[in-house]
Amino acid sequence: MAQGTDATILAALLDHLGALAFTPPLQIAMPGIDFPAAGQTKPDNYLHASFLPNDTTNTELGAGQEQYRGILQVSVYWKKGVGHIKPLEAASRIINHFSKGTTLHKDGLKIVIDRKPSAASLLQETDRVQVPVTVRYHAFA
Repeated sequence: MAQGTDATILAALLDHLGALAFTPPLQIAMPGIDFPAAGQTKPDNYLHASFLPNDTTNTELGAGQEQYRGILQVSVYWKKGVGHIKPLEAASRIINHFSKGTTLHKDGLKIVIDRKPSAASLLQETDRVQVPVTVRYHAFA
């Protein structure tokens, strides 16, 4: 059980991302965890999750609920030189998995994906292509 609202939101989002199956499977570089693990090499294709919470707002005066919002960014990394179709297909799968209206429940907290996720333009890196996918969420606590 995660302690704190942001930690609970992150845990729910990562659980949901982890439930998305690819064939062949894609490893996920999780926020704050060394990737790849010591002694391993970075895979040609993988996902990288980043958690970007935003300002918390009060919905009313006094001791009312607070709205937590932010972004889970999931970047698709794909080996350079094999074209852009496969990484764009992977980005599309993430977008569909986190479709607008998706509701996640974790430790009594309800997290809602409040907008259709979007993929940014492909970014060419030295040895890989990156496709960032932005997933917006909000939750009330």
